[in-house]
Amino acid sequence: MSEPRAQRQVAPTHRPSSGELRSATAPGFASDDAFIAFAHAVLRREAAGLAENKPKAEQPTPDEIHQLRVAARRLRVALRLFARMLPSRHAARLTAELRWFAGSLGDVRDLDVYTENFKAYVQSLPAEQRGGLSGYEMYLRRERAEARQRAAAAVASPRAAALLADVEQFVAGGPAPGASRRWASLTVGDAMRQSVRSSVGRVRRIGNGLMKRARPAQLHDLRIKSKRLRYELEFFAEAYPPLRQTAKECKALQDLLGTLQDAYTATERLRRYSLLLRKQGGDGELPPALVELRKNQLGVARNVRRSFRATWPSFVAAIGAARKLVA
Repeated sequence: MSEPRAQRQVAPTHRPSSGELRSATAPGFASDDAFIAFAHAVLRREAAGLAENKPKAEQPTPDEIHQLRVAARRLRVALRLFARMLPSRHAARLTAELRWFAGSLGDVRDLDVYTENFKAYVQSLPAEQRGGLSGYEMYLRRERAEARQRAAAAVASPRAAALLADVEQFVAGGPAPGASRRWASLTVGDAMRQSVRSSVGRVRRIGNGLMKRARPAQLHDLRIKSKRLRYELEFFAEAYPPLRQTAKECKALQDLLGTLQDAYTATERLRRYSLLLRKQGGDGELPPALVELRKNQLGVARNVRRSFRATWPSFVAAIGAARKLVA
């Protein structure tokens, strides 16, 4: 039902001089500003994004839920990135609550996209090949409705309200005087170099280890790590805009691996539906069109794996250039 997205080639970059680094910084922050001030500015912005994306209606749309989930993820990454300068217990509690919140919203958009793709797949079939698909369509509608109910209940829950209030209070206070003194000498530039080096190295090690053989869970982990790197680069791009290009490369890898994850999720849904048919007294055999759909999704997965192996070296070059860029 879906095809892997093509990866772009990355133009080579050069390592800038210190003068270039300074001139490239955005007006808000420069590389020699205090990192703790930068961190709290990013936290305030991401917390505002979370609050702004809270749906106003009782029944939020799938897109509203998706945007809210992205905002929660971004704030989690920011809390992780700046954790050493934050009150540890409070930051850890917020991170855990944001993980719960984002997890509660997870299935809605996936099921919406999958259901619409499945409808298009059915319409592409000749009428004589559509037999036995109505049961699966009903199954998807139920899954979709239940996912929306879970998400709406999470958004409207007292736990979510307490989380949003806690986040607002946490970022409103800004850095404690003691923390400001303790971290006064750490600049945005120094922290950026340390963080980007570490995160780029982590993503590169994981991906290099998956070139010959990779399980779906390992590729999913790489997608998560590349997404975190992307958000991190987007945060630092506020002080050093050239990092936005590398963030775009991370997004391209994330999209490619997302196509792979969608294919695996689709085959897993078909497996669960087969088990349901068996529990209902059937033999668990899928209609021919669903068998063909499963083959199609396995083919998509194979194509994405090949695409990943072919494009990974250029991605490594791109993130390596970013690492040198801030070194």
